[in-house]
Amino acid sequence: MRGRGQGKGPAAGAGRFASLLLRTSGVPAGLRLMRITISSDPRLLQVLRAMVGYIAQRAGLAATDAENLAMAVDEAASNVIRHTYGSCSEATLALEIRTYPDRLELDLEDSGPRVQPDTFQARDLEDVRPGGLGTYFIKCFVDACSYDQSFSGGNRLRLVKHLLRKVGDESPSQKRG
Repeated sequence: MRGRGQGKGPAAGAGRFASLLLRTSGVPAGLRLMRITISSDPRLLQVLRAMVGYIAQRAGLAATDAENLAMAVDEAASNVIRHTYGSCSEATLALEIRTYPDRLELDLEDSGPRVQPDTFQARDLEDVRPGGLGTYFIKCFVDACSYDQSFSGGNRLRLVKHLLRKVGDESPSQKRG
């Protein structure tokens, strides 16, 4: 993907791309599905943040919650780029966002070596310095976070954020009498 002011020639924008897929056929009723694939260039993380923030607000999250969810995805993608890919910008990441009536599910996929989530350790919050809090922020900003161990293409991190129902949105069986 080449933007304005990046010049011409083979080196200009080499290795950077983003592709977007919005699928509606074959998707169950009540579900919206979007998938975006980017190269592992950290400059493209802004594309993921913008997409997540936009979809989260459209799904009904408050602006602050949508920004926090976007930050969680940014932290997870940054960790993949830095730790799984060793800051190599030639690899790819994919983010699939499924919007259900009651929640958002976000799957971040990479093709790196399988990670061992139980070895991740956020540093002590009392240790004030830059870095090392990504997993802490991720867990603070989502309702559930897990790795799909059946994914054979690398790693798939699933983040779930529940949507709060508005007053009057309950089904008749949920209303209190």
